Amino acid sequence: MDLRSSFISRFLFAIKKYICLKELKYLLYVLFIYTPLNNLQGQELKVIAYNVEFGKNTTPKTVSALLQSEKADIICFNEVPGQGWTKKVGKYLGLAYSYEGTIASANHETEFKDKTKNYYGKYKSILSRYRLKDKHEIILDGDGWSPSSVVAASLKIPKTDKSIQIYSLHVPSGKSHPETSKVEHLSRIIGNGTKGIEKIILAGDFNDVQDSKSLQYLYDIGFSNSWQSLDLPLNDKTTYITKKIEERSVIDHILFKGVTIKSAAIIEEEIEPQSDHKPVWSLFVL
Repeated sequence: MDLRSSFISRFLFAIKKYICLKELKYLLYVLFIYTPLNNLQGQELKVIAYNVEFGKNTTPKTVSALLQSEKADIICFNEVPGQGWTKKVGKYLGLAYSYEGTIASANHETEFKDKTKNYYGKYKSILSRYRLKDKHEIILDGDGWSPSSVVAASLKIPKTDKSIQIYSLHVPSGKSHPETSKVEHLSRIIGNGTKGIEKIILAGDFNDVQDSKSLQYLYDIGFSNSWQSLDLPLNDKTTYITKKIEERSVIDHILFKGVTIKSAAIIEEEIEPQSDHKPVWSLFVL
């Protein structure tokens, strides 16, 4: 090889090496800098709604065993026993923050004891991986059994500037008179009281199907239903466990606004059900 050929060969090798080095630097940038930022911006939040039928056939430990693999960030319980039942579940699941309402649905209190006989009542609660603030309970007016209420709290996701308002509820059906239903009243409360709050999740036992006229009041103020948004087929599904076939339907919902729905499902138990309702979950991107 003459001097000129040797020079050209080494020159081309140097260029190739330089290009590979730049590509390596870019790859490292994507892996270690760009990707974590994107993941942070697209942080996920998993929410479960579960009517536990006042713990009649279950305990905090067995409920926790059922939900453990779901790795939820937020659990909205309804018809839940009071006296710290939710906090007990949190200890098993590693969810440190909870808020338990004090208004029993339809005044169902001491006569409705859980399986252990240590807890009682039909309340609403929120269990959270993140610290809860602005905790409060709202009584709802309207047709159907009373009192009916919703518990609410806000939380801020660590390492972000994102705040979310969470509502957990248990309300009677508004099928007969949707215009005077508890959900219609709730839509006015949320519509008037959450101005400036962009991200809201509303979960629980609505006692109505997704396309009911009562839920339409919430859709009219900007809420979406997880089932509808994902176009999930529900014709052969139920979240209410009953021997009466005509009463089987999906009446437990997770509604949202200001966040993006990624997936949702009904949790099917392989053993004897712990409640007359099935838990449901939705996974959101903030």
